[in-house]
Amino acid sequence: MNARHTALSLAVVLLVAAVAPAAAAPVGEDAVGDLTVTTAPATASASAAAEAATPSDSTDSLVAASDVAVFRLNASGVPAEADDDGTLLGDELTLSLRQTASSVDANATAKTLDATAESDGVAVRATESAVYVAVDLATAAFQQGNGTATAAVGDSFTATATVTDAVTDGENYTRRATFGVVEPSVNFVDGVEEATAGGSVEFTAATLLAPGTSLTVALAPNEGGETRTTQLTVGPDGRATGELSFDGFDAGQEYTVRVTAEETDLNATVTGTTQAAATDTAASTDTATSTDATTPSETSTSGPGFGVVAALLALLGAGAVVGRRA
Repeated sequence: MNARHTALSLAVVLLVAAVAPAAAAPVGEDAVGDLTVTTAPATASASAAAEAATPSDSTDSLVAASDVAVFRLNASGVPAEADDDGTLLGDELTLSLRQTASSVDANATAKTLDATAESDGVAVRATESAVYVAVDLATAAFQQGNGTATAAVGDSFTATATVTDAVTDGENYTRRATFGVVEPSVNFVDGVEEATAGGSVEFTAATLLAPGTSLTVALAPNEGGETRTTQLTVGPDGRATGELSFDGFDAGQEYTVRVTAEETDLNATVTGTTQAAATDTAASTDTATSTDATTPSETSTSGPGFGVVAALLALLGAGAVVGRRA
């Protein structure tokens, strides 16, 4: 009886061992890489931004105040599941933001945020190769003195992420990154101020908005008339390209191009005046005299042709816009 009882007990122990998950190996220092900042559109929730983040997302040193900042810690071995009490963020991993001294207003205290699973506007997701913590800058409540505040244009922060000894080999491994908060903005790399009446203009808009942001570009005559809109998406390099049709516009007609984006304070406008389409000069039909035949005609060489000038201006304009993304 005792032998059968012992055998049964041993079988149960072996069965439990077989189905129980193996204990995770501790996270070593060499498994913890850099902390970088990426961004997600203002229309995304913190949880959606954390879920959508990937290792290939471009990094940013500037984040629009309306966007979601996503902090990517390149670390392998951090548990993908939170503890029963939901403390993956705050236990195994901590993330804090502290306003840099240079951006703190006079007679004010620095804004700080200790991100936890319970923080509004904060979400976390762990993968095999990285941990992502998303912070919605427009809604996350920062501590400032005895009150709370949100991140504002002109603020800069140092983000500190630490993989704690709860999952390491007994050490805390800390990484840092800095970023600035900027106003949402759009600038046209290719000018749209002098479009040709009846033609179209291809343009590039350089933005400080997160990749994936949807832009609405509206073209309207200033004296009333139909407003034409087109939707563009900001690419990984922060730029969006599109085309505006000026079909039906008369020469000398003033117009406004307005760019907006949902859930942002963006309201960029450019005004312009349509130009008359170029016309070909009729070729001379005068009959050359015998003297003309032996005398070379004069050709103006006062400057480069329009195409060359336009190309140079385009190159200068493109060079003046410095991308912030790596």
